[in-house]
Amino acid sequence: MKQPKTFTIANWSQSRVELLVLCTLTIVAGVQLLEMHWAAATALAPFVIFGVLLGVSAFVQVTWMLMRGLDKLGDVAGLRKSPMA
Repeated sequence: MKQPKTFTIANWSQSRVELLVLCTLTIVAGVQLLEMHWAAATALAPFVIFGVLLGVSAFVQVTWMLMRGLDKLGDVAGLRKSPMA
């Protein structure tokens, strides 16, 4: 069976470091920018991260649907055949 080609080998320790940095940056942003107490920022950090993730996912999905709709509209108008099909 073919193995997927990857550029780097990702392991759990690297993922933990990235999550730790993301949580730390979110906590620092909450304390500095929103002037929250550090305990409140620590408690809210996972929810903020999850909310931003949902927002970015929704933006990507809406943009993809918009592009597919424009592609279908162009196909109906006979402009060109898209590589997205």
